[in-house]
Amino acid sequence: MTLSTIEGRYELIARIATGGMGEVFLAHDAVLARDVAVKLLHTQLAGDHGFVDRFRREARAAAILNHPNIVGVYDWGSTGDTYFMVMEFVQGMNLRTLLLQQGRLEPSQVVEVSMQVLAALDHAHHHGIVHRDVKPENILIARDGTVKVADFGLARAYAEAHISQTEGTVTGTVQYLAPEQIQGAPADPRTDLYALGVVMFELLSGQPPFTGETALSIAYQHLSGHVAAPSSIVPEVPRALDQIVLRATARDREERQDSARTIARDLARAAGEIPKAPRLAKLAAQVPATEAESREHAATVTFPRAISPRERRARRLRLIATILGVLALLGLGAWTAWTYAIPHYTHVPRVVGLPEEDASARLRAAGLSVRIGPGQHSTTVGIGVVIDVKPPPGTKLRKGDAVLLTPSLGPVLIPVPNVTGQTEEAATRILKDAGFNVVVVRAFNEFFDKDRVIGQNPQPDTNVEQGTKVTITVSRGPPLVEVPDLSNRSKADAKEILSNLDFKFKVIEEYSLTVAEGDVINTQPAAGTSVQKGSTVTLVISKGPKPVVMPNVVGMTEAQARAKLEGLNLLVDVVTVPYPGEVGVVVLQAPTDGKTIHEGDHVTIYVSQG
Repeated sequence: MTLSTIEGRYELIARIATGGMGEVFLAHDAVLARDVAVKLLHTQLAGDHGFVDRFRREARAAAILNHPNIVGVYDWGSTGDTYFMVMEFVQGMNLRTLLLQQGRLEPSQVVEVSMQVLAALDHAHHHGIVHRDVKPENILIARDGTVKVADFGLARAYAEAHISQTEGTVTGTVQYLAPEQIQGAPADPRTDLYALGVVMFELLSGQPPFTGETALSIAYQHLSGHVAAPSSIVPEVPRALDQIVLRATARDREERQDSARTIARDLARAAGEIPKAPRLAKLAAQVPATEAESREHAATVTFPRAISPRERRARRLRLIATILGVLALLGLGAWTAWTYAIPHYTHVPRVVGLPEEDASARLRAAGLSVRIGPGQHSTTVGIGVVIDVKPPPGTKLRKGDAVLLTPSLGPVLIPVPNVTGQTEEAATRILKDAGFNVVVVRAFNEFFDKDRVIGQNPQPDTNVEQGTKVTITVSRGPPLVEVPDLSNRSKADAKEILSNLDFKFKVIEEYSLTVAEGDVINTQPAAGTSVQKGSTVTLVISKGPKPVVMPNVVGMTEAQARAKLEGLNLLVDVVTVPYPGEVGVVVLQAPTDGKTIHEGDHVTIYVSQG
């Protein structure tokens, strides 16, 4: 397209992107003396009067969105045979470019992107606007790390224009379409949450969850498959992010989070446990300058809409009726040929595994006579079930010939030896030699010495199948003594109590926030544990709170400072103070850095309120 001026006001400078709906140009607004982005929609869309009406309606709606994470819409209109939209120019790149440069993002970077996108979606949803085409190409990253979402409203106008032209189709970026969009159902805010969940999966793993050779194959995976956990591809992805992505991409929208704000809260909770990584601003600065024009990696496409359950059932019934008709004709032909054209021979049917009566009935139905053999013992086949047949299945015989069936007599039964009172070793040997599997359990008993058998199951002389499991109960000796609860008692009291119970003891010391210095934190073994008399019990004695060196948190954000201090088990008091500079940054702390304090102490940070 030849560079020109639109409306005598917007001077087109350079094409900076090409997408499914049109081209985006860097332009200069001569009236307000500022750079803007102008999207010129494809000329073929101007011929769709329904699209024109929807474009006007959606452009007005998008223009009311005023949020730092949404690309602002300044103006819209028509020029010649096309329509245009004037938007805020974002100096930076889209998320696709950043993703191609980095391969994938670190979890903390994904949180930074997602929190800002969620803020944009939350603002739009509260104004009744659903984006419908959330994807990396529509998420812009400014050089200062600010994330902005573009193209609110255009997705709906574009999709509805195509639907009006081709019945039974769906338009969108298939890698990010929610199942309800593919099925032609109305979109709602949870539709955007699904797309963002797919974007988060791609940012964390470096690849989309579903791929295929055609848009239709990818759409089918959205309808029938499940988005995997990102950690299945990148194991270091935190479980908390896995759970957020899996819930956001649930096929049933009722199982997704109910709002963008809910996901944002979940991400905020998870952020404290995620390792730090370079901020978006640093990543954006590292992306080299490239040629101005870029093209969508995941373009908007049109593909057949998924058929409804009612349509699917109707097609299935028609197919079943056709198949049944064909089978009926084939059966009639086969019966006629068997009766009139084929000599009277038959084949031995498969009867192994059937009860004797059912096997005999099947053989007689095939025109054969039956003889029953003496039977055979089996550990795997139940009594009365056919274990062998002669001649073997498939043998061709004249009708009336005899077939010999061998039924199972079940397993051989043998008596269980009496091993009560034997040592564990002797009892195990006797039972295994007799062909039994031995399971040993242990119990305290004051009448039997340690390692002597005090009981068995099944009982002695019971007739059971060879290979049966026999459980023997082996004595662990007399009952044990329970370790008393000595927590918060003084060391002297604890020693006296243990001595009175015939325990030996030793002492170790540990820091504790909750137990006074010199008192018992716990014991090893723990209180309530049963041990033999004379055993050694370790007393863990409190040394009081652990000393820590106050770190320097001046210059950090409130959240960073709080995480740093609370990570040292310090209690943080926050005081906001008027202070020039960035809002929410710590400008003073008490005590000062380097001072030795203790875990559990209160510290105060003073945060700038601007």
